[in-house]
Amino acid sequence: MTRDWLKKPQSMLQRKASTPEEAVEWLEEVFDHYAPKMAYSQAMGISRDDRFGSALSDLRSGNDVSWGFPLVGSKYVALAVIVVR
Repeated sequence: MTRDWLKKPQSMLQRKASTPEEAVEWLEEVFDHYAPKMAYSQAMGISRDDRFGSALSDLRSGNDVSWGFPLVGSKYVALAVIVVR
């Protein structure tokens, strides 16, 4: 489960957000960093408004967001935002 990330060492957490908007801002920054290393369909297959709008809606509803993308060179990036109340 995504929430199992909270059991990992704090050093593995990149940021703590106070609001869903702040969390989506972080998702955008990290996604944009890795997008050039993703297959075109992974990076562009969903419109930016749909991708981040859906994430914002999920976070506002109290749902976690978990994304994973294969990268060039047999690598993989996993991004997650965990809602803690």
